[in-house]
Amino acid sequence: MWPAMSGGVWHGFWRDETFFSSLTSFSVNITMKLPIFSKLLLGGILVLASSAAHAKPKSWVRLTTATNATKYVTGAPINIILTAKNVHSRDAFLHFTSGQRFDMQLFPKGSNDPVYTWSADKMFAMMTGQLRLAPNQSQTFQAQIGAQQGEFKPGKYELRVHMTNSSHIEATPVELEVVAAPAEPIKFEAKLDKTEMAQGESVKVSMTVTNTTKEDQTLHFGSGQSFDVQVFNDAGESVWTWGANKRFIMALRDVPLAAGESKTFDATWNGLTFPDFKKGKGTYTIKGILTTNPRLESAPIKIELK
Repeated sequence: MWPAMSGGVWHGFWRDETFFSSLTSFSVNITMKLPIFSKLLLGGILVLASSAAHAKPKSWVRLTTATNATKYVTGAPINIILTAKNVHSRDAFLHFTSGQRFDMQLFPKGSNDPVYTWSADKMFAMMTGQLRLAPNQSQTFQAQIGAQQGEFKPGKYELRVHMTNSSHIEATPVELEVVAAPAEPIKFEAKLDKTEMAQGESVKVSMTVTNTTKEDQTLHFGSGQSFDVQVFNDAGESVWTWGANKRFIMALRDVPLAAGESKTFDATWNGLTFPDFKKGKGTYTIKGILTTNPRLESAPIKIELK
């Protein structure tokens, strides 16, 4: 028998045993003001809530988001682990209308306009599916946010994740920060004293290594050789190497490079090639090499041999 009420309308929601999805709703007139109450009926829960304050039911499944870091350099991937856990005492069933199980978006802090949507460049099977979770059981998903939709500008962001099931379970947003990539501490470049050369002439290759930081750096060499030069023909084959017929002492060396300091190395190429390759006119590519560990290479430079 219903309690007597002094007035007002109460709304009831019948929920199944899965995750508090409203299946049917109804209203009953009552004449006495009472706190919110519930009554177990046919294995389900009949929840009565005041029309003045509809309490949003909690999901049986809790979704949490974990990232491998909270600060990322521009262009670096963001690795994410999603965990859906049944926190109720009964089995939970999540229903999906496609093969997609979750989605996520990245928003600049304070904005509702996403700069990235995980599913934007993906395709999913159009078929219904169901995920059953026993009490305290968890299901884990892994995802990665890359640069498919462009690199993110430095700043603070909010990652919002949700399940794509019918009740759209959401995780608590995660705050991330993207920072600009630091400048390379060691800069290595090469230049030529000409872009064309005739048969019998030589070209000078000048290679410069610079410490771009405000702190001292150390160059680690595996032998007495500090640099090398490679020449490639228009087929991309290496036809000449400066250090090919030279011998160097086999000893580890550490060479200090002070903040802002530069060192320059020079070599020449006279247009000759290894015996196995045809020499003569054509376009060649020259690349300078700093034989440190790790090895540094300059940007390739074209030269025309007339």
